[in-house]
Amino acid sequence: MICRNKLLNNMFFILLIFIVSCSKKDPSKVTITWAVGKDATGAQNKLVDAFLAQNRNINVRVIEMPGSASSQRDSYVTYLAAKDPFIDVYSIDIIWPAEFAASGWILELDKLFSAKEQDKFLPGPIEGCKYKGKIYAVPWFTDAGMLYYRKDLLEKAKLAPPETWTELIKQAGMCQRKYKINGFVFQAQQYEGLVCNFLEYLWSYGGEVLDSNNKPQLNTPPAKQALKTLYDIIHTYKITPEGVLTYQEEESRQVFTSGQAAFLRNWPYAWALGQDETVSKVTGLIGIAPLPGKTKGQGASCLGGWNLAISRFSKHPKEAWKFVEFMTSPEVQMIYAVKGGRLPTRKSIYQDKDILDFAPHYRDFYKVFVNARPRPRTPLYSQISDILQIELHKALTNQQSIDDALENSNRKINTLLKISQQSFEK
Repeated sequence: MICRNKLLNNMFFILLIFIVSCSKKDPSKVTITWAVGKDATGAQNKLVDAFLAQNRNINVRVIEMPGSASSQRDSYVTYLAAKDPFIDVYSIDIIWPAEFAASGWILELDKLFSAKEQDKFLPGPIEGCKYKGKIYAVPWFTDAGMLYYRKDLLEKAKLAPPETWTELIKQAGMCQRKYKINGFVFQAQQYEGLVCNFLEYLWSYGGEVLDSNNKPQLNTPPAKQALKTLYDIIHTYKITPEGVLTYQEEESRQVFTSGQAAFLRNWPYAWALGQDETVSKVTGLIGIAPLPGKTKGQGASCLGGWNLAISRFSKHPKEAWKFVEFMTSPEVQMIYAVKGGRLPTRKSIYQDKDILDFAPHYRDFYKVFVNARPRPRTPLYSQISDILQIELHKALTNQQSIDDALENSNRKINTLLKISQQSFEK
């Protein structure tokens, strides 16, 4: 079995073949600028060097963006709304392509990124990069909601991981009573994470936020079932800590890795921390499974992740595309997975023997990723999310009824869509 060091050495041998000294920049070269979040691993800079070595007529200027996604978006909007050509390639959150495409800020890539090539990527990230049937970005690395569980506790009870919400409630309740720990933790603070959690329930009950005609569908039986299940988990079955309504990712993760919960809904990053003995008391005791659904096989995960898009105002779109192609290539995605901890968007990497020997849990990740779904692909998603965050949290904190929360959400989103349509027609 290949060990971590050997795999890292093999990966970086491939990388080092291409790296040359780039300390002196040739002013005659074309310079493209890449806006991207901070990378503490150093992998991004090494991969940029490898690109420069393969493309000696191109320089790459890396602009490090703020750590907060909302702050990044604000910076991007400032550049793009002004039609500023300074930045050529943007790293963009999975929820931004529709907004940026509708605004005319990023290039359509269908002629460069063929359907055959798109099929090599996970379906969820590809769908997340599309707007009105056209593709506007290339999936770079991915993320999706998943279920973590204490496999030692389930094995003692001779139970398989839950496949339905009913099974999860029963198993979490059993563990809570027997072991005096919390049954289930997740993210229920008033923020984007709450919307992601709610969508996973909504989709599993067969519901949608918007239908195919862009009409809100939140005053429907599936939406009511979804929110009621989420409410009952907290208030009726009481299998969560009292503070779950204030939890984001790290608060819920810390409860689970401290050994104080049987189940956790979180993103893939929590796996590595769960195996780190300096921060986890349950190292080696964690299992991963797809999220449950209303019935078996109906679970759905909310998609996260980042993509690479080319500015419509770039003066060097040809060189920018070369850079995007390189950064999303199979070889680079493998290196980034091993060195940078970024989860690949290409399907083939989850079947690669060396990668699976190095990280066997990628098999479980793939089961989640292959069925993950993007959030509603609309230019108004940010505003829709703001509405849902407020109304859902009010229901979960008993400030209003489930029916009122969903009726209010439906009405406000419908008004938002009508105002937007009227502005467009003018």
